[in-house]
Amino acid sequence: MLGDFQCAYDRVGEGADLTLLHSVGLSTREGWRYQIPALAKHFRVLSFDFRGLGQSEQGLRPSRVDTFVHDLENLLAELKISQTVVMGISLGGFVAQAFALQRSEAVSALVLVSTTCGHLAMNAPSRNDRISRVRKLGMAAAADQQLEKQFAPEFAATHPDVIEWYKGHYLANDPLVYADVLEDLGRVSFCDRLHEIRCPTLIVAGDSDKSVVAGQGPLDSPTKLKNLIADSNLAIIPDAKHYPQIDHADVFNAVVLDFLRRKVKPKLC
Repeated sequence: MLGDFQCAYDRVGEGADLTLLHSVGLSTREGWRYQIPALAKHFRVLSFDFRGLGQSEQGLRPSRVDTFVHDLENLLAELKISQTVVMGISLGGFVAQAFALQRSEAVSALVLVSTTCGHLAMNAPSRNDRISRVRKLGMAAAADQQLEKQFAPEFAATHPDVIEWYKGHYLANDPLVYADVLEDLGRVSFCDRLHEIRCPTLIVAGDSDKSVVAGQGPLDSPTKLKNLIADSNLAIIPDAKHYPQIDHADVFNAVVLDFLRRKVKPKLC
């Protein structure tokens, strides 16, 4: 138990600590399935499911960013992790930003993947429409649109097993929890505070990401993050969409590992 809920997590590897935070669309730590083996060769990798998502129980608190930050803080304390690299994608990127702003001393480096500091007002109608449909009709109401938006047709055609795996996890979401998280994300913004982040930061984005977190264009949000976080690094992965860690896993791993090897000091025994 972690406070009021049963938290599902894994911790593998040896070295400096690295914590992975997942998206809401995939809603499971398995979204990092292509990264954990590579990262665990160099780091002690912690992955966990946010409450109400994946295999973690809902508990008593609402599923929203500030709750996930609270849970992350408690999990790190339970595991006696005083400092960690934090890498988050999409929803996980919001949680990573919030945690870095709240507990700067606990973050040795930050990796923000396919995320933004705040959703644009122009995207509210489409987000609200998705929330309404999912609440009324369940996850299947948004599944096909999600697949078309997040994966290129060429990738889907050559990786049918990945598409089926993703679709299965997407449909397994509790639609009410999923909708609550999306609604909360529409209210969250860290844009005015990102200048406070001082740890080494890498921003990763696919140049073909057309999800709502991309902003007005595929590279709008990552460019904004780069401009707001002092001395941050921006890595653009060609032809990647919202999940570069899936559709371009080898390139993604190389980019992240290169950054972390240069910026994170080895953990001393």
